[in-house]
This record gives sequence, structure tokens and C-alpha cells, in this order.
Amino acid sequence: MKLWNTNPLHGIRLTGGRGSTVFDDRGRSYTDMWSGTWCNVLGYGHPRLARALRDQAGGLLQTGAPFGTPEVDDALKSLADILPPELDRAVFLNSGSEAVELALKMAMAATGRQKIVAAEKGYYGGTVFALSISEPGRTSTFLPKYAQVVRLPAPHCVRCPSSSDCGGGNFPCLAALGETPPEEGAAAVIWEPVLGGGILVPPPGYGARLRELAAARGALFISEEITTGMGRTGRWFGFSHENLVPDILVIGKALGGGLPVSAVVTTKEVEERAVSVLGRHVQSHQNTPLSGRIAAEVIGTLRDQGLVERSEEMGAMLLSGLREIQARFPCIREVRGRGLMVGAELTPEAAGRGPDMSKRLLEKGYIQDFHQLTSTFRLFPPFVITRDEIRGFLAAFGDVLAEQK
Repeated sequence: MKLWNTNPLHGIRLTGGRGSTVFDDRGRSYTDMWSGTWCNVLGYGHPRLARALRDQAGGLLQTGAPFGTPEVDDALKSLADILPPELDRAVFLNSGSEAVELALKMAMAATGRQKIVAAEKGYYGGTVFALSISEPGRTSTFLPKYAQVVRLPAPHCVRCPSSSDCGGGNFPCLAALGETPPEEGAAAVIWEPVLGGGILVPPPGYGARLRELAAARGALFISEEITTGMGRTGRWFGFSHENLVPDILVIGKALGGGLPVSAVVTTKEVEERAVSVLGRHVQSHQNTPLSGRIAAEVIGTLRDQGLVERSEEMGAMLLSGLREIQARFPCIREVRGRGLMVGAELTPEAAGRGPDMSKRLLEKGYIQDFHQLTSTFRLFPPFVITRDEIRGFLAAFGDVLAEQK
């Protein structure tokens, strides 16, 4: 039996890990600048998470959605401690994709509308509806073509011919939404505070203006924080950088610290409107004691060890180091990011060498990701990464770039 080849394998068998380092079956070690698909914010083998897993394994793991448990109560309290008071209704699920699906379903039920507004180059998940509104869904031949998807230009100022017109809350890339008559409004506007596809950081005020336009047209505003949430951007949630509160919040990846835990959070008003139409939403692994225990433990560890603040500090160091490398190597077109969510984009002339450069970095012991759609190296290291580990990666990255001359 072989793994179904849905994703190309590196030919490396990992057998263990500690901190930001993983080990293979040949005794090699790798610094993980990817956090295991952006999930392992506490790194590997964190004692608090390991202890929580051991304890919970001796008790309840799954009970069925109709039952409450102390573990889920603890997770709700932990979320309440880091969220605005308006966001006071939550459900715990497994993957980010299914959480996005539920958020979209809730928005359509609550508004009675079908249209979804999303940005180009966005990515919202691998399930059918989430993928179809994502950038890959635009050209796929196997997905249903949702006519009710409105795509706004990606908020990438350095590529925008109208960027000089920005200012005073005016964003040309939002013009299409601003010109939409209220009677043709959408069910929801879905927003990534930083677009994970190419690590695109919207300009200041963009999110607040997008939220304002959504509200004026009766659309619910979904902050999709599968990637940006739980401290990845240097704050608990990306929407905090814009001083706004979404109608629906979607969390995943980091919430489980490497385990499959996600959540959809909303307001009492939106919940009541949606439930009056939906009736109920039930999954086998919904609001499980294991999810509750892990979510509460991850939030507590991030808070007690100051790891959200550390994400901002280490991210600034990584950004600064990459910009120094950019000054030496013209093949780096742009360096961008927020917190420990950082990208280095290659020029069009160098982009074709990106996959080989990524392979060389892996050979040097650094796990990372090259996103071919945006020609960008994407870096999402664990929040526990050390300064020495960042320096080691920067040195290796510089060496690989020098090999291309």
C-alpha cells in the first residue's frame, strides 16, 4: 500500500522533533520554517501540550455533539479572554476548510443571499465550496463554477497601477464592491488579514474600509484567520491590526498546536439568524473534549509564555534579515510579512529557479515552502524559534542565492 499522491512527497521520513527542529530516520535534523503546514506554533514536543494529550487520552476524547463537557467550557472561556465581547458564540470543529464551509453556510442562511465576495490570490480551504472561491478555483476544470463569486483585485500595492490614488480611506481595488447596489448585495465578504498565498499584506485601513462596505450592503464580514490567527501576525488576531470586529471569525491551524482543531466564532445576533434557517449543524467530531482541552492548553501556553509578543519580535528579525539579503541579491523582488508570516518573492526572471532553490534549502536542513503562483518563499516558523535558528536560515538562504549567480 502506498500513500495516494495528492501532494508530492520529499522522500524524507520524519521520526521525531523538539522545539523548531525535526529529525528523519537517517539521523538528519531540519529547522522547520514551515511549522508543519503552519500549525505547530508551539514547536515539537512542547511539555504542556504533551501533558494535556496524555491526560485527556485517559478520559473522554469524543462524546458526540449533543453533550457539554468541562473541556469545551474551558476552551470557550479561553477564547472569551482573547476576543472582543461581541464574539460570544463558538463551535469547535477539526480543519480550517470545514470551518470556512460552515461560516459561508451560516452567512448564506442568515442573509438569504448566495453571493460571496473574495479577493484574488486568496485561499480559503481544500473542500469544494472553500476551494471554488479560492484562487485555484478560478481555473480548475473539476470544480463547480459558482456564478455567485465576486472577486476583488488582490490588495498588493506594489503591483497596483492605481496605488498612487490610495489615501484618505480610498482603495481603488475595492471600487467594484463600492459600486455594487445594496439590492445586489452579497451574503458575505470573506477577508484574510494577510493573504497566505503570497504573504500579501493589505495597506493600513484596507480591512476597516472593506468591513464598512460590507455592512453598508448588508453582507456579513468574515475574518478568515486560519493562518493569521492565534498570534501569527504578532497579535492574537489579524483583525486587531485594523481595530475592527468581524461578524464571523474562522480559526484553525495554530488553535490545535499541531492537532486538528478549528473554530467558528460569531455574535448572538448572527447565530440566531442563521440557526432559524439552518436548524442545526452536526458533525461526528464537533465540540469534542479533546478539541476543547487542546484549544485551552494552546491559548494558555501562548499567553503564559508571551509567545504572541515573541512572534512579533522574531518576525521583525526575520524580515530585517531578508531585506538585508534583498539588498545583496537583485533576484529578490520583494520582502513582505507581518509577525512570523513572512515572504520573499523572486523576480520573474528568477522565479523558474524557485523550486530548485527550495530543494537546496531542504538539503541544507531548512524546511520551507515555495509558492509558485506568486513566486514567493513562504516562511511560517514556530513561535518558539530562536535567534540562532533564524540566523542559520538567513545564512543558508544567502548561500543558495549565491549559488544561482
